[in-house]
Amino acid sequence: MGLETSFGGGTGWRSATRYPAVTASVREARRFVEAELAARGRPDLSDDAGLVLSELAANAVLHARTPFEVVLSWQDRQRVRVDVIDGSPSMPVLATALQTSMTGRGMVLVAALASRWGSERTGSGKCVWFELGGDEERTDPDDPSADDLLAMWADLDTAVTVVVPDLPVAALLAAKEHLDDIVRELQIVMHDPAVVARAEHDAPEEVVLARRLDAAVQAFEPARVQVRTQVVRAAREGRERVTLELVLDPGAAADARRFLEAVEDAHRLSLTGALLTRGDQLGRHAAVRRLYLEEVVRQLHG
Repeated sequence: MGLETSFGGGTGWRSATRYPAVTASVREARRFVEAELAARGRPDLSDDAGLVLSELAANAVLHARTPFEVVLSWQDRQRVRVDVIDGSPSMPVLATALQTSMTGRGMVLVAALASRWGSERTGSGKCVWFELGGDEERTDPDDPSADDLLAMWADLDTAVTVVVPDLPVAALLAAKEHLDDIVRELQIVMHDPAVVARAEHDAPEEVVLARRLDAAVQAFEPARVQVRTQVVRAAREGRERVTLELVLDPGAAADARRFLEAVEDAHRLSLTGALLTRGDQLGRHAAVRRLYLEEVVRQLHG
């Protein structure tokens, strides 16, 4: 559990919580941020803040491997700042996100949703921060836009625009949130040799499927980031339905099919024993996930 402190009122409000470097901390930190914003009269920022915080908290657990602190503060009722402070000096690099791991690609989501974001060294560690609300410009006007970054994943000479119309925003957002939480937990536990060794002995089929699911998620990540960004925007604007427009390589059809099969197989196996504590939630909102993935496959196959 986090250790929470808070002080101030009105425009000087600040609240901070410290977490250990364990899987459960990612979910706890997200719920803390969402609950604080709702309690302080800004529930409209909760979804965006929760998504961005999850990426940064997962980075802290997965890569920094140190306890981390989450600090919320604001100077006015329009602009909220969230700091994630850990003990690693390694700084996040957005420029390499398109060629590296899913965690790096998560920084594209940070850039897409935050009004401003940045990072700075703090003694032997670092602080990665983001702001939401207000009318701020991008942190660096020379940075490519979120749409530019998403499009870079595709070879624009062969890219196909896939349009999936009229999807329910609430169900799709919930489906993405559940799967993202499970994937983050999976990545974290798979980096623990002791957990993997125990799972290989007690439930080797879970380890095989977990690696398959992780590979499928990473291969399909260009589409997943685009879906997340568009659905979050729709929710923020109060829309109940959304039409997805995804810029994809034709080869993404196979990635979409492998991704869907891996998720459904993982749900059937449940993954509730040796590796994951929340694997049974993979079946939630399965219908909307299957609907958009099968449409992606159909359109890319032409």
